[in-house]
Amino acid sequence: MVIYLLLLIASYLFMEFVAWFSHKYIMHGFLWKWHADHHRKDHITARPLQTEDKKFEKNDLFFIVFALPGIILMIVGITTFNLAFIFMSTGITLYGLTYFLIHDVIIHRRINILNNIAERNRYLKAMIKAHMAHHHPKNKEDFNNFGLLVFHPRYFKEN
Repeated sequence: MVIYLLLLIASYLFMEFVAWFSHKYIMHGFLWKWHADHHRKDHITARPLQTEDKKFEKNDLFFIVFALPGIILMIVGITTFNLAFIFMSTGITLYGLTYFLIHDVIIHRRINILNNIAERNRYLKAMIKAHMAHHHPKNKEDFNNFGLLVFHPRYFKEN
């Protein structure tokens, strides 16, 4: 059973790399047309980011794309009784839930829950700073914040 839990954890952690790679080379690359509306100037405020003008963005299509490997692994795992696939699917799905809660709920406040949770958490405050720097780059290093959970330690410094 330990091997399955390790697969779950490894799948979860691997998804941070997938998110970073996809954000840098796909979203800011050949699928910029899906991601561009997420970087619109009117989409961003000086506070943690908010989307008030519409419910959905083209950028939301990436949730479907990123969910597919987890869905496929779960279906194959259940139909073939392959626990490894089921636990890898669970790791991918848990990362997707984490990403949604942090990126869309806490940072962008697209759903009005968990408000002000970051004010009490040093890690979440730093994560929001890193994400805001990606949306408002002051220098070349700021625009390199393509991951979500892993970012440069300089964002932990208080202003």
